[in-house]
Amino acid sequence: MVRIQFQSIHIDGIAETSSVNRGTNRIIGRRHSEKLNQGLGEISGEHNVILGGKHTVQDDDTFDVKPSTRKS
Repeated sequence: MVRIQFQSIHIDGIAETSSVNRGTNRIIGRRHSEKLNQGLGEISGEHNVILGGKHTVQDDDTFDVKPSTRKS
């Protein structure tokens, strides 16, 4: 048995499928995965004006989303 004890804890926010649990917990059947790609790049020089810009992210991953294996 592992025991972790905090004098105090402060939580700024809970997002997506996160949780905060206290006491004896057994969470069964919960699964979450997330993938986020972001990209902007760099704009350099002087007097640049960007209107209606479009950005492309090259994602070479062969694994993006894990198929759901949850049984109903």
